[in-house]
Amino acid sequence: MPSVPNTTALRCDPAALMGMLLAATAFALLTSVDTIFKLLSQGHPPYQILLINGAFSVIPIVGWALFTGGLNRLRTERPLLHLMRGSVSVTSAFCAIYAYSRLPLADYYAIVFSGPLIVTALSQLFLGEKIDSGRWFAIVIGFCGVLLATHPFGGGPTDADGFNLIGRSAALASVFCYALSVIILRRMRIGESNIAFSFYGYLSSILISGTLLILLGGPALSVDAIAHLALSGCLAGISSICLMTAYHRSPVSLVAPFQYTQIFWGALAGWLLWRQVPGDSLIVGAVIVAASGLYVIYREIRIAEKSTI
Repeated sequence: MPSVPNTTALRCDPAALMGMLLAATAFALLTSVDTIFKLLSQGHPPYQILLINGAFSVIPIVGWALFTGGLNRLRTERPLLHLMRGSVSVTSAFCAIYAYSRLPLADYYAIVFSGPLIVTALSQLFLGEKIDSGRWFAIVIGFCGVLLATHPFGGGPTDADGFNLIGRSAALASVFCYALSVIILRRMRIGESNIAFSFYGYLSSILISGTLLILLGGPALSVDAIAHLALSGCLAGISSICLMTAYHRSPVSLVAPFQYTQIFWGALAGWLLWRQVPGDSLIVGAVIVAASGLYVIYREIRIAEKSTI
């Protein structure tokens, strides 16, 4: 995940508009990657999926590094920290793939939208950042939205034998690990290029997944499966580049909200491929979570602006 520069002005100039367009493209591509993962999640272990995906993800990232200044952009002085963050990110991806096999994508994204809320809560514990009462209130309301959207105690429309409950638990574990990876990134981002975070994140995925494949083995991959995973890897690498460029060109307040467009793309993919229709509680819960997340982002930007004055 790329680091996010502070900003003191919100200007919709051509560069900012281009950044917003790149952000919208990035999150649409990430939903495409998730859709491919969901298609393959019940026939292949997560480490097999992530190994091939990661191998193809680094291709556009290395290409972009060469195009924008050379391989020196990938240099790092903290490989062990990158490996630690990569391990947490891989754990998040494992849980996500497990959740894909049990949940509609729209349900998964409703839970993922709590990511900014968890990051904010953990930042006080691990980074010593002060969280004001307004943001704590938004965090509490946001998690109420998660409860409404996901029916964690059962009673959901398709809860047969706890099938979706397990998926929701995996999704929550995924977003918690994602939040931890962001906390690690915040600690180590000074002196590291944005593209290095993407590169070493996927490199960690390759190393960990490859090791697990050697130790545990996996089913044979069809040509179609390899082609789909190769496509997902290229799309993931391109989306990473788009998102890094978007944060470079535009204020974070104009880029971050585009994450919430994934609920639309996820619902569309779910309807087209599996004829899954989001329920009313999911829609209302997702709106509450998204609104809470946007408020937290807004408050963090305002505090950052005041600290620069």
